[in-house]
Amino acid sequence: MAKNMIKNIINKDLGSSIFFELLTVYTLFILLISSGFFSKYTIHMEIFALIIGIFGIFIIGKNIDDYKSELLENKYIHIQLLLIALSLIFLLRAVPYINNDIPLGYDTGLYKYAIENGLKNLNPWIISSVEPGFLYIMAFINNILPINFILIWLFILFNVLLGFSIYLVTKEYYNKTAGLIAIFIYALSIVQFKVFELMYYKNIIALSLMMFAFYFLKKEIKYSNYYFIVLGVLIGVIHRPTFYIFGLSYFIYSFSSPYNIDKKKYDIKLLKNNIISGVIILVLALIPYLGDFRPAILNMIDPVVSSITSPGESPGTFINFFTYQFTTLAYIPFALLGLFYSIRKKDFNIIFIMSIILGVIVYFQLFFFNRFIIFLDIGLIILASIGAITIINEKKKLGVALLILLLIAMSYSALNYSIKAKPLVDKDELDIIEKLNSIPTNSYVLSTSSYYGPWVQGYGASNVITPGFLDIDFHNRNEWNSFWKSKDKEEIKAFVSSYPKPLYIFIGKRQNDNIAVLDECVLLLYENENNKIYKYTC
Repeated sequence: MAKNMIKNIINKDLGSSIFFELLTVYTLFILLISSGFFSKYTIHMEIFALIIGIFGIFIIGKNIDDYKSELLENKYIHIQLLLIALSLIFLLRAVPYINNDIPLGYDTGLYKYAIENGLKNLNPWIISSVEPGFLYIMAFINNILPINFILIWLFILFNVLLGFSIYLVTKEYYNKTAGLIAIFIYALSIVQFKVFELMYYKNIIALSLMMFAFYFLKKEIKYSNYYFIVLGVLIGVIHRPTFYIFGLSYFIYSFSSPYNIDKKKYDIKLLKNNIISGVIILVLALIPYLGDFRPAILNMIDPVVSSITSPGESPGTFINFFTYQFTTLAYIPFALLGLFYSIRKKDFNIIFIMSIILGVIVYFQLFFFNRFIIFLDIGLIILASIGAITIINEKKKLGVALLILLLIAMSYSALNYSIKAKPLVDKDELDIIEKLNSIPTNSYVLSTSSYYGPWVQGYGASNVITPGFLDIDFHNRNEWNSFWKSKDKEEIKAFVSSYPKPLYIFIGKRQNDNIAVLDECVLLLYENENNKIYKYTC
């Protein structure tokens, strides 16, 4: 009886009215949160979003047969809106560089070193963590453009390219209006700005290539399959985690796409073509790793396998899922609606497949699960555009109004976030780090804080010792903790003396300086605003 009552409510106008009232209230809450009236953690907005998404699937989109119904027919307005979205991507990422020429990001120094010296030196950490395709492509670009331009403005342009690829693939799989909605959400997404802020350079390039590859997989034009293969190979030689997702998605797509659900018939010829394309991509992508870069592949096997047997142990460096769900409140209900709507339509395209795979990886905390939130967000942005389309088709004026209000809320949050984005080091710190360029080339530099390690590697010296990564670290985490806390001169001396000579030590102003106690063993060479360089003499 209760089931019939719910069904009757859902089938009547009352259900639609309740849904849009809930969505309106939700939108007002998002506006208040973005304006700072109360914290997004005050109430369980993520549960509110889930309720709207689930409830909406029973109300919205039942009469829509396909995605061909365009909401914006005027192509000139369409082009203008596209240009506005592309400009937003660029401008929001340019804001942190007003009166600042120091690149953002934790990985900045590592990328600088890899681009300028990676192919010449091939340090073990370069071989294991930087893909050969990226090294060769960026070394070529570095012969044309200065390194600071590459790290700042070219990187911003790659972010714009990713936005355009999202627009293109959404337009191809769904429609032009959905493409516009997707690129605006991407432009204003704090999650995607965070990817830019942390300078995940390879990630951005490879994601763009994956979106373009999916576009050519769907686009029926001459040589589209060849373009797809070339792009797939490029993904493999530029960023392994993206290739991992690309490969899994295409593998499932290869076997699912030949099956016609309505006719219950399997297209063997299409299956054969899919498999051949996949094998060609895999073989060609692996070739560059057969030489010096073989450890780059071998080192990936253990963490992937162990993540399946011991979930949660290889998170990757990015925000966690708890933070993610509260950062994407503006478009999560639309994404859920788009997901459920795709299931109802049985539209199991490669975008849908990719999103499901990423949802499983993130939820079950498999290999690199936090880092794969970046990829999941792209999938949800595209699905959110479909959810928005279904809502607008149901009630055009109200749907458009609510979407605009949510985009305004996102704009306010994105601008505030962009204004607050700063480099991890300031000019005083970088000036002292660059003094390390004057020490003998056969010297070693100990950076006792991993916060500064990447910057010292990129801007100061080749042979860098820092806690937890790069090539030279003779101590485990517990030993480093004891060293950081120690004030005992002999203990500190024994720790430092274990590293090769000649040895220099960099101390940044944001860290504790316990090296100064070794007064008879260190010579202070440079000091600026509590940033110091010592030469170790014992």
